[in-house]
Amino acid sequence: MSSDNFKDLWNQQSTPAPDVKDFLGKAMQLKKKLRNKIILLNLLLIATAVFITGIVIYFHPQMITTKLGVLLIITGIVTFLVSNNRISKDLFKKNMDYSTKEYLDQFIRLKQKQEFIQKTMLNLYFILLTTGIILYMYEYASRMTTAGALTTYGVTLAWIALNWFYFRPQAIKKQLSKMNEIIGMLENANRNLEA
Repeated sequence: MSSDNFKDLWNQQSTPAPDVKDFLGKAMQLKKKLRNKIILLNLLLIATAVFITGIVIYFHPQMITTKLGVLLIITGIVTFLVSNNRISKDLFKKNMDYSTKEYLDQFIRLKQKQEFIQKTMLNLYFILLTTGIILYMYEYASRMTTAGALTTYGVTLAWIALNWFYFRPQAIKKQLSKMNEIIGMLENANRNLEA
């Protein structure tokens, strides 16, 4: 069933419904946004891993904690990248002839996968990243005054906490809201087709 079937469904309804092109446009726009975010995230995380590796190569850290911190940070980045890309591969499929049921199933699967990334993989990423940063900073913080080290750790941990407790939930809520809107439209269209 293609977009013509959506049009027939909307024309049969007794209550005014949104234009099919508008509906399909919203679904495809959300997929495109999610796809672009994944590409940008991949580029940023790869650049971060390369930058951190470059710092280690250039500065030759002496303490094992610094090397272990870098290893944890890069492990967190690679783990997140691999799981996020594996789970999000459906976003890169370009089949435009989905039926409403197929669109609905695809978005429900995508929502479940996104929830797994947001709850499990993002938690693992933040734990590895935070632990890695704390260990990485130890060598340099040990050369500072106590006040300097506490300030450095305090600012870094405050930034991580702000990301964890404020920015992350806001982004998840916004993405989930858009996903639920599209799923709701698809469920409504699918119910009308079955009736």
